[in-house]
Amino acid sequence: MNDTTTASERYQDALANLPESGGGGCHTAMLGVANLGVKAGLPDDVLFDDLRRSIHGSRPVPDKEIQDTIRKARSECNETRYIAPMPRQRTTKRTLEKILHEGRHGSEADIWEASPVRIDWPPEEDASRVLSFLYAPAEFLFCGIREEKAQPGEAIRPAGEWVEHFQAGNPIPPLVMPNPLTGEEALSKGGEPSYRSDSCVRSFRFALVEFDNLTRDEQIAFWTAIRLPVAALIDSGGKSIHGWIKVDCADVEAWEKDVERRLFMERLVPLGVDPACRNESRLSRLPGHHRSETGRWQRVLYLAPKGRPVNE
Repeated sequence: MNDTTTASERYQDALANLPESGGGGCHTAMLGVANLGVKAGLPDDVLFDDLRRSIHGSRPVPDKEIQDTIRKARSECNETRYIAPMPRQRTTKRTLEKILHEGRHGSEADIWEASPVRIDWPPEEDASRVLSFLYAPAEFLFCGIREEKAQPGEAIRPAGEWVEHFQAGNPIPPLVMPNPLTGEEALSKGGEPSYRSDSCVRSFRFALVEFDNLTRDEQIAFWTAIRLPVAALIDSGGKSIHGWIKVDCADVEAWEKDVERRLFMERLVPLGVDPACRNESRLSRLPGHHRSETGRWQRVLYLAPKGRPVNE
């Protein structure tokens, strides 16, 4: 039990069985969980989010205590010079290389041609078209900028209102949260009131998948070959292609089991997918926005409302 996959499984099991705070042994157990997370290759922000969400009990655990625990775990693992075993790394690399080889002849034009919805409109219409195909008019969506303090009626509106807003020629913001929201205030993981945190998600419909370590051509090859129920592929207008995977989880428990553990930790993260994308309120690029810093449009490349592999 010493390869990366086993470490991930042990981490998830320890996280699910974290004892209560306030005399239950939570403080000591947190370090063990963080150690396993570090050995599984998880970044600090993912460890923090997982621990914050899993902590329960009578004693409030401040963010600083969690951050200190993660730093200690990172330090201990560095001292022991933990290195993920090479055989597992080679296996993962071979798997990714096989996927990229299978999709090597794919192109952006092939992805466009395979789209179940024919994308024959100008980029200015991308936002209204995508929202019309993927959401009911009454579903609340966040569209805005990352730093924006989202409020209902402003950055959070029913999808139908957003469609009318964009069709009227109003500016299209750069970001969207693929999962619909409740429109009601709840506490974020940090204990702050929010309208667009994980706890505000109503429908666990899409998981966002993106890479930081693949070229654009490699990403096109990946999406051409991988067998996943893709609802949309969005050109970020930069270096990335964002994949919206249709997951339709019933609730947060199903999301944590089927998306965070099975889809991400067991299947996608070992292939190089950004693990930070696995939370349900993750933001994606909104197609139809023109990025002044790159001079490029954020564009929808593939659209399948029911979710379908590109190569099907």
